[in-house]
Amino acid sequence: MKARVYGSCVFGHTLILLAGGCVPATGQDCGAPSPAPAAPSASPIARALAYLEATQLAADLEAPLGRDYAGDWPQCFAFDESGPYIRDPSPFNATFIHHALALIVEQNREALGLSAADLATARRMRQAAVDFMLRFRAGPECPDAGTFGFWPHLPQQRSPIDALLSILADAALGGPELMGVRAPINVSFYPPDLAIPTDADDTACVYAALIDNSGLDGGAPVEEPLERFLADWRDLGQVPRRNNPSWMPPASGAFLTWLAYHDDPSRPNPNEVDLVVNANVLYALGRSGRLDTPGVEDAIRLIHEATRAGVHRAAPQEASLYYPDNNALHYCVARAYSLGGVGGLWPAVQELADDLLDSAYADQDERWWWDKGAPHLNTALAAVALLYAGYDGPQVTGAVDYLVREQDPLTGAWQPGAFFQARFDDGRMATWVSPPLTTAFALEALARYELSRTVP
Repeated sequence: MKARVYGSCVFGHTLILLAGGCVPATGQDCGAPSPAPAAPSASPIARALAYLEATQLAADLEAPLGRDYAGDWPQCFAFDESGPYIRDPSPFNATFIHHALALIVEQNREALGLSAADLATARRMRQAAVDFMLRFRAGPECPDAGTFGFWPHLPQQRSPIDALLSILADAALGGPELMGVRAPINVSFYPPDLAIPTDADDTACVYAALIDNSGLDGGAPVEEPLERFLADWRDLGQVPRRNNPSWMPPASGAFLTWLAYHDDPSRPNPNEVDLVVNANVLYALGRSGRLDTPGVEDAIRLIHEATRAGVHRAAPQEASLYYPDNNALHYCVARAYSLGGVGGLWPAVQELADDLLDSAYADQDERWWWDKGAPHLNTALAAVALLYAGYDGPQVTGAVDYLVREQDPLTGAWQPGAFFQARFDDGRMATWVSPPLTTAFALEALARYELSRTVP
């Protein structure tokens, strides 16, 4: 125990020293310049677009501890909520920003009050984001060829100091030991045994974005066997499971998080079942017309049983290892139902919508919001989830009013919150924040609300 505590302290102090230029993400993002103020006459949607355009990288970034790739929007993570925060390129955030930008198209131009320049800007951002996402695809030489990972591949060589720091980090964090091949690009000493495989969440969300890229922006048709990647990794009792809550069957049949093609089949590493990940898998399979894939009905049943039992309220950490209690489950389940055509999710969508209606706050001006620690993010996710569920009551109108009022009048952004997280075996939580991501969710809420009022 003393060794673990000592290692944790040394690791924490080391990160603070090495992350000299990194600060907790606040109104802006970690390390990126503030965008120029939006035009005073611009609409809230136009202001949000201007912010996203200003914060998307136009070229690769090679700053110390701040490397990133063209087409990405800044996000940061910390091994502790108090920081330090480290810039962390990943395709995952970009898929959700791309999803919001998919609404900025010609058929919605009049309803959203868009200009031709707005449409062209959104198209450029989407295309740059797709180019960025494709950098995270496993190549044809890999056992997991065609899948996508949250991080780039581990570096081939390490300096002696990185090797030493890796030992300290391993002692501090403890696990889980997933023995994957991907690690954060700005933590060169990340322990190899804690590296992660490619995963179902990134793979599903990127392929959904590629489907939109093909339909909206002339991208290549999606021909990879997405359904095989996901069906290969189901919870059938063949691998040890990290999470074993009492309500989850020993072999649920649902989709596992990690696509661990690099594992030795005789000694599989731990895997997990996450309800939000399963919702995103269902969304991607629905978008690709593959709802006949083995595991779909099991995933639907598990989400339905968990929401009916109120797991998301009583023990949200059991519903998802990777998403905090922030309305992400509500958003992703409703998205899979509404846009993925997963009709079997309707009972869960109703349960989650009722939960949102019961947990909203209101003021005397009939503005409505949700506050689970990050009210801008929480409200945007809740508003879109209710719109996906077909609800058009005062809570949605009030949430949109709240978001418009809370938008930064200078930058067009909203305050960030933790959209997802990771739990280490020592109990430490790594948390990711991104102002552009929260801004994209708010943009989606405003746009879908306007479309619900004007488009039959």
